[in-house]
Amino acid sequence: MRVTLDIPDSYAMYFKRRDIEKDMKLYTALILVKQGKVSLSKGAELAGITIYDFLKECRENEIPVIDYSKEKLAEEFDGIKREFV
Repeated sequence: MRVTLDIPDSYAMYFKRRDIEKDMKLYTALILVKQGKVSLSKGAELAGITIYDFLKECRENEIPVIDYSKEKLAEEFDGIKREFV
């Protein structure tokens, strides 16, 4: 799919043309991952970068990549404790 976006010159002057496309893909992927609409691997694919670089971008943009509730995390730790005790 191709999308056309008009960016006012007052904003466009801060970017190089190729950087705008790259940044828009990255930020869209980050938002979709944050909203839980796509997986990390799909986010990386959309952004056109490796999963490792995408994880770094998530960290830098304060987007959690592990989504455990307190209850689920406690269950996991309990299971680990039972295996090693």
